[in-house]
Amino acid sequence: MVEWGTNLTLEEPMRYVLPIVAGVALAAPASADIVHFSFPIEVAQANPAPTIPAGVPIPSGMGMVTLVTDTNEISWVIEYENLTGDIVSPGAHFHGPAGPGSNAGIQIFLSTGNPSEPPSGTLAGGAVLDDQQEADLLAGLWYVNIHTALNGSGEIRGQVVPNAGIGALFAVAGLGASRRRR
Repeated sequence: MVEWGTNLTLEEPMRYVLPIVAGVALAAPASADIVHFSFPIEVAQANPAPTIPAGVPIPSGMGMVTLVTDTNEISWVIEYENLTGDIVSPGAHFHGPAGPGSNAGIQIFLSTGNPSEPPSGTLAGGAVLDDQQEADLLAGLWYVNIHTALNGSGEIRGQVVPNAGIGALFAVAGLGASRRRR
């Protein structure tokens, strides 16, 4: 029996947790894969670098996206705050395909900016992707870009990358097992 205390190592709980997680994963129905994405939307990722006046809070946000792979359905909730002004045309969008620091065309409008959206708020919606869009999204080649009047090229940006899933848990458990054998 394992004593749960301050001296517990990662390897000990993994011996017990991993078989349970693996059993649940294997018992799950063989239906659609659902892929979750969560990512920061920041000034630091914007390209070109935006203008942020001194003394104002730094704009930021968080994106949460879900993709159902057998139907190519995507849904999103994008929360943002402290923009330098309203979201205005050209609005807020998913762009792609492009890696971090590179720019690409609009894939999906989150808001056209007409009417404008407030400097802090939430954008939510859904769409159906084509097969190439789904492949690019899964490859981490999409990003969210939010535009304001002061920053027409984009004020905050976030690269859309899949969350670490059960594969990451297996990798951590594997590392623990390899350390134990030494």
